[in-house]
Amino acid sequence: MPTSQRRWPLWPWLVLTVAGVVVTAVAAIVGTATSSDRTADPGTPTRVTVTATQFQTSTVTATVTVAPPPETPAAALLDGLHEVGTEVQAGIYQTTGPSGTNAGGCYWTRTDAAGGIIDNGVLGGPGTITVFAEELVETAGCQPWLKVD
Repeated sequence: MPTSQRRWPLWPWLVLTVAGVVVTAVAAIVGTATSSDRTADPGTPTRVTVTATQFQTSTVTATVTVAPPPETPAAALLDGLHEVGTEVQAGIYQTTGPSGTNAGGCYWTRTDAAGGIIDNGVLGGPGTITVFAEELVETAGCQPWLKVD
């Protein structure tokens, strides 16, 4: 007559394993959140920011006055987005290079009216760009671009 050994049920082991994983995950999340919020000086109090949102419906009326575009387009490009032909003249512009406000250097891009990139680049020194009517030109971190033609 064969003897069979008693089998232990698996469910207690499964429950304990899942509980252990959950406790470990919660401890890791709480430990990460509190350790990243600590300052180097233990004498400094911890700052906690609480944001509360209140849902209400209200009507706000605001009047915004927008300056009209210049009568004659400018002959220089400053940092920002410009419409060629309306805000700045089409032509060849030169810059002496980065202004130091952008860690990556002097960035420029030419796009079409739909936002598609025509050309772009980053300068570490002096540079030249040619822009045409109905394009958009954007510069960031550059000395002023002066029209040369």
